[in-house]
Amino acid sequence: MIFQTPYERSLELRHSRRQRDEDKTHARLVRLEEKAGRMVGELNSGKCYIWPIGGSYREGSRAELIAFLIRNRYV
Repeated sequence: MIFQTPYERSLELRHSRRQRDEDKTHARLVRLEEKAGRMVGELNSGKCYIWPIGGSYREGSRAELIAFLIRNRYV
């Protein structure tokens, strides 16, 4: 068994807590991006569009539209 000072123990706990929070945030963003990706449609011209409920029609790239949906809390 390796001896740890209280300071080392607190650093380890802080690091593990930060890592857990980052993993949780990443999982949440992945989940939101999947939901937003299902709301994006594609036109025959190759452009992407959205028409969220309670929102207005919008065209743009797929990444822009997904960011828009997440930022404006449509998902």
